[in-house]
Amino acid sequence: MKILFVSAEVSPFAKVGGLGDVAGSLPKFIKKMGHDIRVILPYYGIINNNTNYQECKIKDVPDSSIEIEFEGTTSKFSLKKCFLPDANVPVYFVVNYNLFGQYEDIYPTNHKENFQLKRFIVFSYATLKLAERINFKPDIIHCNDWHIASIPIYLTSFADKNIDFFNGIKTLYTIHNLSYQGRSVPEVLDFAKIDSKKFFHMSGLEFYGKVNWMKGGILYADKVNTVSENYAKEIQTKEYGEDLDGVLRANSNKLSGILNGVDYSIWNPENDKHIIRNYSEKDLKGKNSCKISLQKEYDLEANPYVPVLAMVSRMVEQKGFDLLERIIYQLRGMNLQLVILGRGDKKYEKILLKLNESTSNIRVKTGFNEIRAEKIYAGADMFLQPSKFEPCGLSQLIALKYATIPIVRKTGGLADTIVDFSSDETGNGFMFKEYSTAELLSTIKTACKYFENKNLWDKIITNAMSCDFGWQKSAELYEKLYKDILREEG
Repeated sequence: MKILFVSAEVSPFAKVGGLGDVAGSLPKFIKKMGHDIRVILPYYGIINNNTNYQECKIKDVPDSSIEIEFEGTTSKFSLKKCFLPDANVPVYFVVNYNLFGQYEDIYPTNHKENFQLKRFIVFSYATLKLAERINFKPDIIHCNDWHIASIPIYLTSFADKNIDFFNGIKTLYTIHNLSYQGRSVPEVLDFAKIDSKKFFHMSGLEFYGKVNWMKGGILYADKVNTVSENYAKEIQTKEYGEDLDGVLRANSNKLSGILNGVDYSIWNPENDKHIIRNYSEKDLKGKNSCKISLQKEYDLEANPYVPVLAMVSRMVEQKGFDLLERIIYQLRGMNLQLVILGRGDKKYEKILLKLNESTSNIRVKTGFNEIRAEKIYAGADMFLQPSKFEPCGLSQLIALKYATIPIVRKTGGLADTIVDFSSDETGNGFMFKEYSTAELLSTIKTACKYFENKNLWDKIITNAMSCDFGWQKSAELYEKLYKDILREEG
């Protein structure tokens, strides 16, 4: 099979969250299965200006230059190319300085509301035209999240116009987070070169008087999936459906869930180059060294007998920071330490940063640094993930590998991957169901009580580290889904 994997983020080149991790890992495993998979993303300024990518040898693709007109203005686009690190997967970059190259941020915020939307419409359209330019006709285009939702719509439009190159190309549309849908005014369709008479109606892109690109991706893609089985069920309910539950239920015949995986070549305490001492399930001595190092780095008491909880997360309500805010007073009085790393809503950043000065057991750093994150996973005893909703979650999967026991809410992919530890001693973490401060605090206290019992804690660690959430199984399910799409063509 020939597959074009299209994403706004691809690790390590451009990453904000889990989307980047998936786009930088899944294609490696699809490639190992013998398929011709290629990845494409915008050539952001952060990529152009980062000397760390020199070893990837990003080069211009010869004869790839094209011109596209939008709103009477003609813009030039071209391709650059390299390979994913340690993998034979081609990565293409769509080059356009005005839209992408001049910005360090992947999602610059100092623009009008429709800027983000328009730049990804243009990126999606240019991706199709550039594929035609270099004569790479995929069997399937794998589109990710709202940014790329216009591709299935464009292919439907091109089919009506009988443009030979695009005939027969199938699409898979993956929803990584339903809450970001790409809603805009109807006039954007004129900008996008999409016939509003054909596509702007209740059975198409129309959504409460506006255009909803994610709805379009769901409707016009051949198959739709999301990043865990449980989330695929949840988003068809009123509680989690973000107003698209009716559309998803109506299209449930082509909707499925495939759990994200973890790239253990990157996230593995046995060979992690950034932690002070490596360790494994068979030899955990290094875990304590990492803990003491973490405590010292964050100016906490270096005490192996005090449980260290950690959060590496976007600081937003979805991730449970509203619950955390309401139990800070109790946590500061408990025999535990809490380390938080992340960025997000300024409200939470401001509140949490004050804790560095007002508490002796809670430390917070804003921003994101992957090396610092690895040190936290390795040094903490427990990982806190009290999400309001969680499509999949990679953090709890990484934490399991690092013997850092997850404390999670029972939702989405967290419910698919974490089993509550109880008297039968079979679980790999701790879970609560109701989204409330009382249940969160109670579960933290339960976990800390188990931590005091070394035999039971060792058992939890064994259960956690023996879990296998690598990409191989999930990649096989994606391969099957690709084949199902092509099979249905016949």
